[in-house]
Amino acid sequence: MKKTFSTGFIYCFFLAVLSFNTSAQEYKYDLNKYYTPDIVRNSLDLNFNSYGNFSNYTNQPTTPGNKKDSTSSSGMSGAIQSTFRTTSNTRKHITDFSLIGNLSGYTSSNKDNRNQNNVKNTGNDASEGINPTYSSTIYNAKNQFIRFGGSIDFFNYNEINTNEYNSNKTKSNYNKLNLNTNISVGIGVGRIEQIEDARQAIYILEALSKKGILTRHLTDEEIFKLSQQVSRVKNKRFLDSRLHLIDEISSIDSFFVTNNLLNKQDATYFTTLNDLWQNGANFARGSGHEFQINLMPIMNINNRKNQTTYFVPDSIYWNKANLNTKGGYVTLSYNYEKAVNLNWQHSAEARLWGSTYLYDQSVSYSTDQLQPSTKSNQSNLILSGKYSLGYYPNTRTSLTAGITQYFQVSYAKNYDSTIFDSKPWQKQFSSTTELNCSAYYYISSQLRLSGTARLRNNYSETPLNNGNTLNGSFNVNLSYSFF
Repeated sequence: MKKTFSTGFIYCFFLAVLSFNTSAQEYKYDLNKYYTPDIVRNSLDLNFNSYGNFSNYTNQPTTPGNKKDSTSSSGMSGAIQSTFRTTSNTRKHITDFSLIGNLSGYTSSNKDNRNQNNVKNTGNDASEGINPTYSSTIYNAKNQFIRFGGSIDFFNYNEINTNEYNSNKTKSNYNKLNLNTNISVGIGVGRIEQIEDARQAIYILEALSKKGILTRHLTDEEIFKLSQQVSRVKNKRFLDSRLHLIDEISSIDSFFVTNNLLNKQDATYFTTLNDLWQNGANFARGSGHEFQINLMPIMNINNRKNQTTYFVPDSIYWNKANLNTKGGYVTLSYNYEKAVNLNWQHSAEARLWGSTYLYDQSVSYSTDQLQPSTKSNQSNLILSGKYSLGYYPNTRTSLTAGITQYFQVSYAKNYDSTIFDSKPWQKQFSSTTELNCSAYYYISSQLRLSGTARLRNNYSETPLNNGNTLNGSFNVNLSYSFF
């Protein structure tokens, strides 16, 4: 653990050193004073993934009479994920809606003719899922609010495998269906404003000023008005992205012309404006704080069936399992966002929540084997805290380092259909410490490359043993956004 914390400290120190080496900025505008006008934002992202492999092995014995051995395998997978998001933000009402869809599949084939055997395996699986989420927040003049919403998570998975061994053949089918629904109601005070549009306005002003295009230094009031103009013009949507860009650039140019801020309108001016318009607000920035009490009931239905067909002898065997979950939790949370300056961001979060669940599972078999249904209760008390430091050296790059601490105490009790109170309550405790860092780079305004790395230490105590696990991971992703 000492090594883990030392690594995080060195990384944060490295970022701090970078901040002292950045050049002095001409505009010292306080981003935390900005708030957005009435806006509507939409986005649609598509992610494609494909993977394939094959291999072939042949062995021809030199001894006469021995048969040739061979093995071969191949596989291919593909996945598509689409994400649509829309946000409406006014002084009195914020509405968020997202719809995520997933579709994936995999096919494989394996043959093994070694040792005079004829073994063949083929497999196919497919999955589809859809996840709509809605949230609505209503504010009064003192930034007190009521928030309600909900989500549905539907997932279906089907797998078919065929196995042949000489004259024996079996076919297995596995299907899993999961439906998770929840609604939430909360009250709170405070508000976190999105301030990336104000940061984009500063990027534009600094670049134009350095190139000698502006006639004078803008006041804080003029910067605020330009920032709100940036936010407003992004509301419009065009099917033709070229016409969309022309309209946006023309609106910002009109602000400079109307206020007599330009001493020239040449190619340098328009190319600079175009670049910073497309890349100046790539990263979300926030300002403010929010405290909330939230109540969320949850219902989950999980059904699965596993069936195997034997062709020799002719028979079918299957088993089914149904798991129903009912419960809910209460959450107290606090979120804090502060732009230290134009390039640095503090983010913090603290959360305390308690939950209770009732699990009811039944299993049945084709052989009429009796299996008593099982039930269990579980209650949890969780405390978590998170802090991250973000660094934004330019319009296309962001670096973030953070630490998260998580404590959980759980109490569980099991029942069955024959004995109502068969086992006592069992207590478990876990503690998780995580260091993480991420980096984003926008190749263009629509194409982005991202990477994350994580180091996690988990300690747990159960009635049977105590354990500690240290693990790490990394991920690299390439995404394209249509609008």
